[in-house]
Amino acid sequence: MTAIRFLFPLILLMVFTERLLAQDLSNLKNQKPVGFNGGLELRGIFYNANGIANRRDPFTYLLSGSPTISVYGWQIPFSFVVSKDERSFRQPFNQFGMSPTYKWITLYAGYRNVTFSPYTLAGHTMLGGGFEINPGKLRAGFMYGRLNRATVIDTTTQSLVPYSFSRKGMAGKLGFGTATNYVDLNFLHAKDDSTSKPDLLLPDSMRVLAAANTVVGYSMRLLLFKKLSIESDGAASIYTRDLNSPISLDSIDDPILKRLRGLMEINGSTEWFLAFNAGIGYREKNYGIKVNYRRIEPDFKTMGAYFFANDVENITINPNFTLPNGRLRVNASLGIQQDNVNLQKEATNKRIIGSGTIGAELTDRLGVDINYSNFSNNQRPNTLRFADSLKIVQTTQTLNIMPRYTIIGNQITHLLLLSVNFSGMKDYNSYFEQDATNRDIHTSQYLINYNISFPARLLSLFTSVSHTAMDGAGTQTSYSGVTLGGNYSLARQKLQTGLNASLMQGRTPSGKSMIINGALNLNYRINNWQGIRASFFLTNNNPGSAVTGMSPAFTETRGELAYQINFGL
Repeated sequence: MTAIRFLFPLILLMVFTERLLAQDLSNLKNQKPVGFNGGLELRGIFYNANGIANRRDPFTYLLSGSPTISVYGWQIPFSFVVSKDERSFRQPFNQFGMSPTYKWITLYAGYRNVTFSPYTLAGHTMLGGGFEINPGKLRAGFMYGRLNRATVIDTTTQSLVPYSFSRKGMAGKLGFGTATNYVDLNFLHAKDDSTSKPDLLLPDSMRVLAAANTVVGYSMRLLLFKKLSIESDGAASIYTRDLNSPISLDSIDDPILKRLRGLMEINGSTEWFLAFNAGIGYREKNYGIKVNYRRIEPDFKTMGAYFFANDVENITINPNFTLPNGRLRVNASLGIQQDNVNLQKEATNKRIIGSGTIGAELTDRLGVDINYSNFSNNQRPNTLRFADSLKIVQTTQTLNIMPRYTIIGNQITHLLLLSVNFSGMKDYNSYFEQDATNRDIHTSQYLINYNISFPARLLSLFTSVSHTAMDGAGTQTSYSGVTLGGNYSLARQKLQTGLNASLMQGRTPSGKSMIINGALNLNYRINNWQGIRASFFLTNNNPGSAVTGMSPAFTETRGELAYQINFGL
């Protein structure tokens, strides 16, 4: 194993060097030596509140940019955000990163979001460096850096907060293939630095244990005969919950972990979990079908992703169909999902997951979209019989119908859109049949939107009326509202203006409430590379008799003034 760990980076370096020396660099003379383009924005934000305490600073500023430097064809994008609130670790605005690319080479430096596979490094922000190369059919990548920084004290209030350790890690992939046909091997190793916090005496509720994680997996995509697709991802995650655990590994009967002793941080708090998904699909010109299967064991997680749904197993079938003329489109999905994958819980929750979408162009002007979904829960006892009051048998259905009518003319364009949405949750638990409170919930939503535009005058106007009602849990609430607005361009399209206002009235058993919102937007283009943007927002919230005590009526105003530069050299 030691020999493999030594030879792997050496082989990778030899392959990379050989391809680099063989690369034809003769076209460099045709490339622009140095280029510079991107955007820069300086924004000031003003805020004021009446009736309540200010919920943000009266004034703040934000400087952001996305410049890109090119050197003989190398693209080196940068991005940064700077704010005066950077003094608080809860808002780490100052982040810089770049990803220069040249042909089949991409380098990463600074704060980057990289994905190698869904079960290893999957979009987690990392401060560090790395690369991805794709010479021919070789696919390789590597990242190393900091995943989390240690946080102990809120620098704004100087108060103690639940801390986190400094966490560093590395991730990589090595594969062969193209964008549509490939097989990759992936890995991730991350570890907390248990010395990155002060030695404080904290209550158990605030304790955080230093952990370590190693994940190995694969990703595969195959396209056969341009019609049959096969895809799969899988991984095994070895997670040590407490690096300083006094529990010895010898006290745990797990031969796999004992074989890995010495290769990674393993002790009595270490466990390993599996995740797997696979799909197979067939596609013709006007129809297709795909079957997907997914199984993720309880507690499976990776330090390379922020959130991961686990303890889930499902299988779905997804057919689709389109008429040759494109006037009818049908997509559907039907499957079964359950938890308690390893049969460790007292009950198993099964769900029927189904949905469907129909899009139809009835005439050149009239079209309609219909969406339907039906999700049901049925919890059954597994290892222990329990009271009927704890069982869950529910069905949730949603139906949405959206007809639209469009008239496109040379002088005037009309668009009328109607949206009707019904949703309901039906509770079939017999234990509650004698309960005076109805546990079923029904919601209905109605929206009518009308838009008229005058292209020659650079003017558009819109209005909408909405109503939402909910009936359930022994109460009835409803909200009705109207919105008006428009957009207009003038000064030879250098100035774009937008204005909208909305009024929403709520009704509950305790009374009425009213919310008024307004917004004004102005954009002025000084020339081809700079502009000014101004915005004003108003909110007036009057809870009325519906809410009392700590929720008084209030008015909030917010204004923004921004100067923007778009440059290209």
